[in-house]
Amino acid sequence: MAQAAIGGRRGRHPAVAAGLSLVVPGLGQLYAGAVGRGLFFLVPGVVAVVGAIVAVEEGVARLAALAVQPRVLWGVAVLNLLAVAWRVWAGVDAYLRTDAEARPGALAHSLLAVVAVVAASPHVVAAAYAVEAVSVLETVFDATPAADRPTDDEPTRPVVAPFAPGDTAIAEVLDPKLRSDLGVPTERSTRNMIFWPGVGDPEAIEARPEIIGGPPPHLHSLIPDAERRELERITILLAGGDGGPGRGGARTDSIMVATLDTTTGKAAIFGIPRNLVQVPLREDYADAFVDLEKRITPRSDPRWVDTDGDGRPDEFHSCHCFPDQINAIYPFTRKWTETYPNEPDPGMAVLRDTLELMLGIHIDHYAFVNMSGFVSLVDALGGVRVYVTGRVQAEVSPARQGEDWITVDIAPGWRRLDGHEALAYVRERKSVSDYVRMRRQRCMLKALAAQADPARILTRFPRIAKVVKRSVHTDIPIEMLPRYVEELADLDFSDIATVGFGPPDFAPTSNHRRQPIPDLEAIRAEVRRILDAGPDTSFGEGRETECRI
Repeated sequence: MAQAAIGGRRGRHPAVAAGLSLVVPGLGQLYAGAVGRGLFFLVPGVVAVVGAIVAVEEGVARLAALAVQPRVLWGVAVLNLLAVAWRVWAGVDAYLRTDAEARPGALAHSLLAVVAVVAASPHVVAAAYAVEAVSVLETVFDATPAADRPTDDEPTRPVVAPFAPGDTAIAEVLDPKLRSDLGVPTERSTRNMIFWPGVGDPEAIEARPEIIGGPPPHLHSLIPDAERRELERITILLAGGDGGPGRGGARTDSIMVATLDTTTGKAAIFGIPRNLVQVPLREDYADAFVDLEKRITPRSDPRWVDTDGDGRPDEFHSCHCFPDQINAIYPFTRKWTETYPNEPDPGMAVLRDTLELMLGIHIDHYAFVNMSGFVSLVDALGGVRVYVTGRVQAEVSPARQGEDWITVDIAPGWRRLDGHEALAYVRERKSVSDYVRMRRQRCMLKALAAQADPARILTRFPRIAKVVKRSVHTDIPIEMLPRYVEELADLDFSDIATVGFGPPDFAPTSNHRRQPIPDLEAIRAEVRRILDAGPDTSFGEGRETECRI
């Protein structure tokens, strides 16, 4: 005697019931006549759909902020794996609620297996994406100080004078804190981080709305006016390294400072020429590069003084600055773990502090990407669309191990560039000046940011995640990501001020090698003019005619 259906209706096909519940848990039970059982499986799914709709109604910014929180991502992974189990359970249960005499054969079972795999695949993929996203976040936003990270290198202590006679090649300079002739480094102010949820002081966070909205007298003493204005500003140093096969040193040939006023929504990108010289240094290590300065300064320079009257300069008056090109700061200082014991990347910390002095603003964080990472990221995004004003013809050096030199020819007009073409576009300087190249870099940053929409990132996530993990590092605390993502989600990428601090306006003089020396007063005045822009100010494209998105 055939087994009867378990609380179901005779005559209903088991394969149909199972298939329906695999697709929509509970639907197969309703088909089989087991209404109570069907509602048991169906209601949680309805609740999940309603929850998803509510989440979408919160806006893309809120969803993006949730997507950069590891605990949320782990929750997404677990819920998706539970959803797979729920679907399978619902399918099996619906199968058992039908007439046992109508149980299907092998072919139907195979089709059911296919349906089960198809139904489970989105959940498995979502869980895998969530786990990979956690890995990316914990790798890129790892705030472990460089001094505390394990290394395979034997610890070395550079000599005080790291240059052979006549040699000015890139080398590491002794950490100032290891030199007895330099002062003790001072702690860097964390400034507005005291007010950030998850990072700052609870009492300061609670008082923050009163401070921003017009603080009462008893709160005026908590924070100076200049720092109060910085509370609603996010500023990040972005640097691109030129390291690659056959290229040592990892100089930061692309240096930009991006800033966003979260109250007005106005953003700006400041481009720093890689060949600026004599940039200011922090007072506590302003004399760290005197040896280098002496070697690259000719005896005819006024900084050499003949004190004994024998016709030969014998005393040197230092500029108390970084005397070489600013793009060499990073390789010179990346091992300064004593001066910057709490920094993930001391070299970027030195560059950040130098740019703070030069621009006259506080820089919250830094991010570094190497040349191969840039190429791979553009390829992972499926290319980047830019407007090219003039033909770009260039030979591109290998960005990745095993690659050969390639020739790139990009015609004017709107073009979608792959990784190597994008690299040629931002690095080529034979037919244009260094400052045109720098402008292209700022335009490329705007284009990449504008085109990295959620849909594109989601569909290409595995490749993007792999590139980011391998090529990007930053000191941005993972706790701050949700806030930053929410602020950036509403940014109008067509209205970003882009300014380059090159000659003659911002570097009217040069050294003996014709390298520009920055005019700090002019640079700081321009920065302040941009930062003081009101919400109705329109930056548009301005003179940056290539910055069309």
